[in-house]
Amino acid sequence: MRLPAPSAHFSQRVRYGNYVARRLRRARLLSLAADIEKATALILVTGRALEDADKPIQDALADRDAYDDDLDEAAQASRLKLAGRSTDAVKTAPYTLIYTDGVGYYTASPLDEEVKRYGELKLRHEEHLPAADEVRIQTTAAIDAGLAGFRDAVEALTSARTAESLASTRLTAATEAWQKQLEKSYGAIVGEVGRARAARFFPRIAGKKTDAPVVDGDTPAAPAPAGPV
Repeated sequence: MRLPAPSAHFSQRVRYGNYVARRLRRARLLSLAADIEKATALILVTGRALEDADKPIQDALADRDAYDDDLDEAAQASRLKLAGRSTDAVKTAPYTLIYTDGVGYYTASPLDEEVKRYGELKLRHEEHLPAADEVRIQTTAAIDAGLAGFRDAVEALTSARTAESLASTRLTAATEAWQKQLEKSYGAIVGEVGRARAARFFPRIAGKKTDAPVVDGDTPAAPAPAGPV
């Protein structure tokens, strides 16, 4: 008996376990079949849960990056409007007081500096432009909306990554239990039918460079696609 490699996709263990369980049922070894079915079902559930856990991560990443873009666009729009107020606007206040370090200080800020720097940009608009100034009104409103969304997205991303980590741990535990169950079942099958016949209950693993079990006696089952990064 050779089990799928530790690096194999969980679906390979599901395929392998389903094959063994079915062979055991055909041989009327029902108790052994039921134990493997239970362990394999848990692999399927936890494996799918881990794959499903990626969608909230991608949603949160997309939301975070979209709000980042909104903030960058607000900064660029403000800069252009202030720069267009006079021929030397970029060399005088309020432009030089708001964009002291250039617009890139805000638009190229590291993610962990995003909230701080755009909060600073808002304060600079409020300090150096009149309350009724159109650029101040539009930019501060855009920054407020962008930062609120950005914070929510970062919080959602943290939660989603925690959920994915927990799901991964559950799959690891289920995989260890499945492997142990297959090993114990193999010993029991040998006791029932002998070593030579026992080997027939288990799919062949095709070669040393693949994790795919042979389930049809000829062609290895296609390996599952890699999960998203």
